[in-house]
Order: sequence, then C-alpha cells, then structure tokens
Amino acid sequence: MIDMKKNNEKGFSLIEILIAITVFAVGILAVGSMQITAIKGNSFAKELTKASSLAQDRMEKLISLTYADELNNETNDNGVSGLDDTDTTADHKDTNNPVDGKYNICWNIAKNSPIDNTETINVIITWTYRNAQKTIFLTSMKADII
Repeated sequence: MIDMKKNNEKGFSLIEILIAITVFAVGILAVGSMQITAIKGNSFAKELTKASSLAQDRMEKLISLTYADELNNETNDNGVSGLDDTDTTADHKDTNNPVDGKYNICWNIAKNSPIDNTETINVIITWTYRNAQKTIFLTSMKADII
C-alpha cells in the first residue's frame, strides 16, 4: 500500500526560492561591478605603462648623447628650479607632440647639478585620462666624462 501523506513531502517553498534568487542576483551584480572597476584599472595601467616606456626611451636617448649635444643643453638657465617645467617653459619638447596622439614629452636639464661636470635630466610625460591631467617624471644624472 502506498502512503500518500502530505506531511512526508519534501522540497522548497516559493518564498525560499525567491530569497535564493534574490541573493544570487545581488551576488552577480556585485561581480559585474567589480569587473567594470577592473577594466577601468587595466585601462589606466595600460596608459601609465605606455607613458613610462616613452619616458624611459627618451631618457636613454638623452643619456647616450654627448654632454655638449644641443638636446642636452639647458635653454632657459633656470637650473634646478626649472626641472619640473612643462609645456612652453620646458627646456625641450618632442617635435612629434602629442606622441601617439595623446602623450606630450618634454625634458629639462640642470647643468652642474648636483656637482660640477654633471647634469640632471628630468623627462616629463603628460596626458589626459578621464578629463584629468596625468604626469610622470623620470629623473637621471649624467656626467661629463673627459
């Protein structure tokens, strides 16, 4: 004989299923939001890496030039105080600015700094990311080897 008592039925009620679906949906939305944040972070990291690469490339070119080369000259005689100058006040600007349609490269030289027969070179890359001006600086020193 088959026992058909309703008391033995097991399963989930409609309310339990709705609560489970709600918890699942909130979790999925949180993961989606986290994914968007990660994509934005990766986008900025890509631009920062490109700017750093451009600064390093320019610095290597400047260090490989002779101490007296025109591109290694301080053009406005403002020394160490002018190392952070950008745009029109910088000692030198890349003739291809903006590089890759986005990055502006300039550099400043301070002769006889920090000691005689050395120069401090500061390469500056600026670009706009999400309507905000971003800047990186790369500084190195070069000696006038006699």
